[in-house]
Amino acid sequence: MLSVRNLSISVGPSGKRIVDELNFDLAPGDMQALVGESGSGKTMAARSILSLLPAPLVTTPDSSIRFEGRELTGLAAKALRQVRGAQIGMVFQEPMVSLNPAVTIGEQMAEGLRLHRDISRAEIKDRSLAMLERIQIKDPGKCLAAYPHEFSGGMRQRIMLASVMLLKPRLLIADEPTTALDTLVQRDVLDLMVELTRENGTAVLLISHDLGMVSHYVNNVTVMCEGKAVEQGSSTHVLHTPQHDYTRRLVDALPKRSAGGSRRAVNGPPLVEISNVVIDYPGRPRLFARAEPKRAVDGVDLAIRRGETLALVGASGSGKTTLGRAIV
Repeated sequence: MLSVRNLSISVGPSGKRIVDELNFDLAPGDMQALVGESGSGKTMAARSILSLLPAPLVTTPDSSIRFEGRELTGLAAKALRQVRGAQIGMVFQEPMVSLNPAVTIGEQMAEGLRLHRDISRAEIKDRSLAMLERIQIKDPGKCLAAYPHEFSGGMRQRIMLASVMLLKPRLLIADEPTTALDTLVQRDVLDLMVELTRENGTAVLLISHDLGMVSHYVNNVTVMCEGKAVEQGSSTHVLHTPQHDYTRRLVDALPKRSAGGSRRAVNGPPLVEISNVVIDYPGRPRLFARAEPKRAVDGVDLAIRRGETLALVGASGSGKTTLGRAIV
């Protein structure tokens, strides 16, 4: 389905290469990952597939990216617009970069269907509602009328994924889709991505710095370092028997479960103390009805002593960030 050959990306036609002769293939329905630390070139390699490189980055003339037998490098803008979204979808690291804060979720979900599918407004709404139900949004109708800022990071990423998968693309490129999310929500979003893509037979190219995380989801891994592919193979082989020094360092850096409790207990009076903190967000006004506030934090007590480290832990939308902001 996707064949990348001698992909090189440089700063200008003759500048420094940030991706150097990358090669990989992706079969229909397959899941593969490009893995590497920040600056390894993995994101730029993924963006180049849809010609989304920021200036002054360019692909070199001998680079080849073929999708279902069609060469994408050098493709005219009009032809590219037919490919983007309809045939190849992309989910970015931060959904607020893709979601317009001034436009409702319903309008943004409908945009791709209006551009690429010849269906009625009523059918667009029906498909959008069905997809929101599929991703377990509690009130799909209310969600369509809401704005991105009204949702947690995890819910925004779910909505972004739903918007992309509405078009049933043949290939999904997911660029660090869970980096900004907590661990529980990361797994939920990735599980959902796998379910949706399998239902539609969509191939997935996953971009990540987390070798341990992607190994649970993908079949094959390409490890990138300083623009080069230093190791390629099955996720099991790369994770358990890495051959390259850089890959071994990535594996060694994976977090390991510890017993905890190694820090010394701190005594003394509290430096910061809060009691029965309640935080409400104003609700959206409705016609002939009062706005109902949304409770984000409900009766929390805590104390922090000088020299002490205290962690607020919870899923996305649990109120931990709101409480932290309230303290300062």
